[in-house]
Amino acid sequence: MFAKFYQSELTYLREMGREFAATHPTSAGLLSERSDDPDVERLLEGFAFLSARIRERVDDAVPEVVHGLAEMLLPQYLRPLPAMSVIEFKPQIRALRGARTVPRGRAVGSVPVEGTACTFQTCFDTDLLPIEIVDIDHDESVAARPIIRIKLKTTEAGRPIIAREEGIRLFLSGDISLAATLHLWVLRHCKHVEIRCSEERNTPRGEPLRVLDRDKIKPVGLREDEAVLPWPKFAPEGSRFVQEYFALPSKYLFFDIRGLDGLEFTGDYIELAMVFERPPDLSSPIGGESFRLHCTPVVNLFSATAEPVKLDPLMPDHLLRAAGAKPAHMEVYDVESVVGVRPGRGNRRNYSNFYTFKHTKIGADADGYYVLRRTRSPLDEGTDTYVQVARPRDSDASDEDETLSIELLCTNRTLPLELQIGDICKPVRGSSVPDFANITAVSPAVRAPLASELQWRLLGHLALNRRRVTEPETLKLLLSLYNFLAGSGSPAGRANELKVEAIRGTEFRAVTRMLDGAPVRGAETTVELDETRFASIGDAHLFGIVLDELLSTYCSINSFHELRVRLHPSKIEFRWDPRNGHHRIL
Repeated sequence: MFAKFYQSELTYLREMGREFAATHPTSAGLLSERSDDPDVERLLEGFAFLSARIRERVDDAVPEVVHGLAEMLLPQYLRPLPAMSVIEFKPQIRALRGARTVPRGRAVGSVPVEGTACTFQTCFDTDLLPIEIVDIDHDESVAARPIIRIKLKTTEAGRPIIAREEGIRLFLSGDISLAATLHLWVLRHCKHVEIRCSEERNTPRGEPLRVLDRDKIKPVGLREDEAVLPWPKFAPEGSRFVQEYFALPSKYLFFDIRGLDGLEFTGDYIELAMVFERPPDLSSPIGGESFRLHCTPVVNLFSATAEPVKLDPLMPDHLLRAAGAKPAHMEVYDVESVVGVRPGRGNRRNYSNFYTFKHTKIGADADGYYVLRRTRSPLDEGTDTYVQVARPRDSDASDEDETLSIELLCTNRTLPLELQIGDICKPVRGSSVPDFANITAVSPAVRAPLASELQWRLLGHLALNRRRVTEPETLKLLLSLYNFLAGSGSPAGRANELKVEAIRGTEFRAVTRMLDGAPVRGAETTVELDETRFASIGDAHLFGIVLDELLSTYCSINSFHELRVRLHPSKIEFRWDPRNGHHRIL
């Protein structure tokens, strides 16, 4: 947008200046002449550059006011949507003598793009176990007892490690249509899981060591410590599930099989046989890589130190740049800390974010505060972040020499768009992890919706407070506000729009349930979806999981919410347990 304003101002100077000179030859005759002097051209271009900056601010309609409101009400809107993917670790099972955990937040890198390696961080705590998948078999020989067998191989030292209450975490990979359908059948239609063990891979099965009930299968990705995006404290929690689903739906295709503690495996081959109520309705055959171990989502976020900022009373704000990074390959996602360092003094001054209002507390007058200003970069479609600080009123004159040390959380802007499957495979210096690679495509990074788009999103959110969120149009509006990919032109953005448009209608009614022997008043919402707008029935079910999380956050205290999803035209219906916030009460 800035380049458009600049070109407009420069064109106006040259073309309209010539016409103005023709009308007023006495006072402006020199405007009609084109100078060959490079200094004159430089002067005109510089003037057009400054005029474009003023015009951009006028066009944004005082962005400080809108950004300030958004910082307090919807801070997530001021942050770009980083690129995401899912990676798979490949540990050497014979080298593992125990369960090794790759903690959430571990940095991993990619192959260089334009000379810069993109840095991602893991989103789940990932337990690396001495186990690998050697075969997957879909057995429908008995129609009344369809089975999916996952055959695993371990080592003698690994047998006792696997027998733990936390169990085994699996990821459903591949085409979203098949993966989401498998996710549906595993969570909804699996009767039980039979655990067997043998010395050889093709040994006859025999009696199972243990039969696990379906309640031992747990979905993954819904807890706060499994969030992909760092979420502001005061932002609506339910909106995070929607934004993450639209950006990376495969984040919800994980599940745990628990209850393996106490088992004594006598062989290196273990079989997990999932027995279903009826044959799964699959869009394509199950492949050898439909189930995977040791996977986790990753997001293009990394910590960095900003270039030191020397405070100057004549400069109100300062552009933030990550030290040692190319400006076009880095964008500030958030500021983690701002510390002022004064020469000759041992103490440091900690600046707090203005919108946390910590500086207004009694006894906090010794610290200042900082304010961030985000604008469109004149170099590309990215966002530049400026910081402005306010010192305490009793600051000494020596504070003029203060230097700011700033810690940032950054992204690589749109650089990850060049990455392909398998390109996120390089360890970061100082990080010791097994071999890994991304097994899903990298989602597109999307700039923060600043300018007029931010105003409409802010107004849309404020309007939601005046309407019931379970009304069809209100629910569609809420969901569309977090489809950041809609403006990117990507197929994923259009697919998300179809999912929002799939909402045909809603029914809301008050219900009463007996809980712990007492009647409790709550609400039941039925959402009717057009299943033809989804890749499969399982895809619609995955959408329902996100709706359940979203609507439960609007549940008032001492009440509950119950969601039903009805598909059209098949009339298939899914029902979720009543929810009080994030706590199941039935």
